[in-house]
Amino acid sequence: MIKLIITSLTFCSFMSIAAGSAPSNIQPYRSNLSNYVETLVITSCEQTLKGVSKDTIIDRAVAGMNKNTNTYGIIYNTATLGEMIGNKLSKEKKIIIADKAEIDNCHDAAKVIMNTDSMKEIVNQMTAETKPVEATSKASTSNDKVYCTTAKALAELYDANEVAADNKIGGRSVEVTGVVQDINKDFADNVVVQLQSGNRLLPVRLYMSESERMKASELSKGQKKTITCEKMALIIGAPSGSDCTFN
Repeated sequence: MIKLIITSLTFCSFMSIAAGSAPSNIQPYRSNLSNYVETLVITSCEQTLKGVSKDTIIDRAVAGMNKNTNTYGIIYNTATLGEMIGNKLSKEKKIIIADKAEIDNCHDAAKVIMNTDSMKEIVNQMTAETKPVEATSKASTSNDKVYCTTAKALAELYDANEVAADNKIGGRSVEVTGVVQDINKDFADNVVVQLQSGNRLLPVRLYMSESERMKASELSKGQKKTITCEKMALIIGAPSGSDCTFN
């Protein structure tokens, strides 16, 4: 299956690599997959710097794919990540990462990202399809100021209709209960808690307030937690909360 994915999604659809054709004997080895994911980040980033729209970049990356597959989520997320990096470089000319080093080009940004646990997990997922562990859904209980839900229900709400989801939340804070899938940091050193959504590749991502860093360091995967976020939006195909605190 991986061989089919790679050969069908090679960058003939990306203008910057259109002259190259995929080798017919490519095999589903981890090194090939790592190179593929890294190249997709770089290409999406560079296309953004050239003024190509986000929608066009995503459409090219996932052209012909079935949306109801893990691979679609991987490619969508990776291309969107590259677009986000390109957009940041376009606006700010550089990215300062956790160790205070400065990155000013797509290639260096991709190399840093490929060394993170999140991207290693993506490659692992492409190497061997893994059945997601689902958190149990339950009915939401909300009030005028806080919208209460579970991570799985929130993901389903946004997956059905992003506009309707935002309208239902109505600008309220969002209280999310779910099982911790991962605890990590993004390239800007922000603490991110991921809750199981039913799709391991598209967890609910909650960006924690700086004051919660110590509590986050004490978390373990598999714990059930309730977290409240001041804002919620659909980013890179999954619900993402900002300015979040532990209940």
